[in-house]
Amino acid sequence: MDNKDFYNILGVSESATAAEIKKAYHNLAKKYHPDARKNDKQAEERFKQISEAYAVLGNEQKRKQYDQLRKLGAFSGQGGYDFSNLNMNDLGSIFGGGRGRRRSSTGGFSFEGSDMSDLFSQFMGGGFSSAPLKGGDVQAEITIPFDLAVQGGKQLLTLSSGKKLSVTIPQGIEDGKKILLRGQGETGSRGMPGGDLIITVHVEKHPLFERVGADLYCDVNINMVQAALGSKVHVVTFEGKTVELTIPSGTQNDKLLKLKGLGINCGDHQGDQYVRVKVEIPAHLDEKAKSILRQFAQQAGLKH
Repeated sequence: MDNKDFYNILGVSESATAAEIKKAYHNLAKKYHPDARKNDKQAEERFKQISEAYAVLGNEQKRKQYDQLRKLGAFSGQGGYDFSNLNMNDLGSIFGGGRGRRRSSTGGFSFEGSDMSDLFSQFMGGGFSSAPLKGGDVQAEITIPFDLAVQGGKQLLTLSSGKKLSVTIPQGIEDGKKILLRGQGETGSRGMPGGDLIITVHVEKHPLFERVGADLYCDVNINMVQAALGSKVHVVTFEGKTVELTIPSGTQNDKLLKLKGLGINCGDHQGDQYVRVKVEIPAHLDEKAKSILRQFAQQAGLKH
């Protein structure tokens, strides 16, 4: 796309307000940003043209100079600009009385060192490449062990570029959360800051524990006599300690019993550990056991 009509590039009218121009630029920049269309050379070129157009139309003084040049006939109508028929005195009035203009050895005019030279550079296609730009953000993903997510620590991350980083994992981070590393994205140009590295964290499953927020859940198996009469059982915590848990009489299957303060420390909040009771029913009973159960059911008024 060779068209240097900046209004046309941004899709706005010549009477567009500064707010309308800014909005059009942001919408187009988001659509054609290289991060949104990776390896799309046409989109990359379109993004450069959009940025080039906004660099002029988004600046009040440059837009005014640009509009004056259009009125003087600098726009050729063929997708480019033609300065050959412009009156140098007119140009001088546009750029502050001709400041910085001198006659070159070839008989023409040079505007080196003036605002005009910078603006011409942009009109002729050289403005974007030299414009300072903040580096783009980079997205990455990392998968960490369950224990590391709970306790926090360091994890090595290798980016698609081959760059290796040691990432600090905050204590208690949850699956799907993001870590932001400022300035670790794409390098900025001409002294502008680099973009950010945005890391999405995935947490591996644990063989014994499930996590909900700062709380941990695990199962403990008991038999139907323990459930009916009550009992004491031993439960392992996440830190590997063994604690004694009281099973109340009449405990039902899937009942949750809480071990306070034995969940995850999330800095400002300490979670609990919940024990889910699983009542095991014997799959096979001999006749003597069945007879005892029938007598029990009869005395308790239970159906069988």
